[in-house]
Amino acid sequence: MDMPGEYGSYVTAWRRFRRWQEEGVWDIILQTLRDRAHQAGLISLESVSVDSKTIPAKKGANVWVTMGTR
Repeated sequence: MDMPGEYGSYVTAWRRFRRWQEEGVWDIILQTLRDRAHQAGLISLESVSVDSKTIPAKKGANVWVTMGTR
């Protein structure tokens, strides 16, 4: 509801966001950005890591791990 009105209805934006999430659009976007950055020599995939020290687990994180990821 905090979205500026110039972007249209927040309900439409939310529905579109959810649909894109369910269809895997965000995964495709992130993979494409990663691949292009790697091909351009902007990142090294050998040095990329994420662990609990870089991103702390929030309350309920164990439920997400149980459910799995896409």
